[in-house]
Amino acid sequence: MSTLLHVGIRASNLERSIRFWRDGLGLKVAQHRGSRYDLTDGYHNFAVFQHQGEKRPAHLGGMLDYLHIGVGVPDVAAAAKRLREMGYEIFSDGLGGKEPLDPDNLEELAFKVEDPDGITVDVNGTDTNWPGTTLHPNSQ
Repeated sequence: MSTLLHVGIRASNLERSIRFWRDGLGLKVAQHRGSRYDLTDGYHNFAVFQHQGEKRPAHLGGMLDYLHIGVGVPDVAAAAKRLREMGYEIFSDGLGGKEPLDPDNLEELAFKVEDPDGITVDVNGTDTNWPGTTLHPNSQ
């Protein structure tokens, strides 16, 4: 079987993106070299690069997004509150588009948030929705 090694994104503002992924979602910095950070959950690498070159086009988000990233967290409510305090909107993507959620009253173990470049992040506190995954293998 193949192994997922990393996912990489190019950020329009590297430091702002790192605060989102590291401080907001709790990924650890494994290495920082110039215009690249290597973040990890202990199993996979998540590389964040500073976009260089021509102005980066806006990301198409919302219900029509063509890319989203799923992240598992041990405490969904704490992650939602932390991200809200950092200025991010916590939402669900219902049939009518974005539906704001109150981080203090989450009804499910999941929410969505957009990173600084508009990439939708599907934040989950359970791995039962994703075949083949184990959310917190060290805690079992």
